[in-house]
Amino acid sequence: MDLTRSLKTGTPSERRIAKYLIEHLAELPFETAATLAEKLSLSPMTVGRFLRSLGYRQLSDIREHLRDESHVSETAAAAAQEAPQTPLSSLMLQQIQAVQAVYDLAGQSVWKTALNNIAESKKVFVASSAESFGICRYFYTKLLESRESVHYLQRDGATYISLMDEPVEGTLLILMDCGGNLAALQRLAKMAMKAGYKTVLITTRFYEWGPDSADICLTIPLSQNGGHSMLQLVAITEFMLHSLSQKSETGRKDRNRRIGDMQRALNG
Repeated sequence: MDLTRSLKTGTPSERRIAKYLIEHLAELPFETAATLAEKLSLSPMTVGRFLRSLGYRQLSDIREHLRDESHVSETAAAAAQEAPQTPLSSLMLQQIQAVQAVYDLAGQSVWKTALNNIAESKKVFVASSAESFGICRYFYTKLLESRESVHYLQRDGATYISLMDEPVEGTLLILMDCGGNLAALQRLAKMAMKAGYKTVLITTRFYEWGPDSADICLTIPLSQNGGHSMLQLVAITEFMLHSLSQKSETGRKDRNRRIGDMQRALNG
């Protein structure tokens, strides 16, 4: 039995594993049966049994096998109909991959931990790298619709003092990064953690941060076609905002009503 055949004739669990392996080929060297099982909500035993049924000892063996050009062509044909690649179709494929990556992340325990901290902290501060400025401002504005006491930290550094004016207990710092110069954002993260503030890092390039850069890290890999990390950040922002609005549905309705009242008053 091979991966393409598993997509058609395997059990539901086998089809889920096969689909994930095909769509995340570049990430397999960093995966284990245990991490894959957690992402798919399966037991490590189920994943291990499936790998052995294919004749593989570990996930890296699958990547080596799929590197064979003829096998890759067969896999692609089984997953979807071949179509001429255009700039638009390539972008659409990357968008699909970005959404799939965030969907996988949303099934992990770290996602729930991050959401709980954002929803339950008394005050939330948001900061970003230069390239993430637009999305970060959007995230900040929409987050204000769901909860109170959300503050945006400007990139000039002077506003960082507003974070340090707050007590450590109950204060959360969210760092958003998808490229560019990280120096100021990394210094802010280091300063906040040293002071004892809880931090959430949302990034598409964790390799430039290090394991001790934040208390909670939500990281998604760059698309296999490379480059367009903004797509991943857009996807994770939309998933997170939707999830947070579901967690605080009652409070959000009341807040939306108050926001509407204020806007009508300001507009005369």
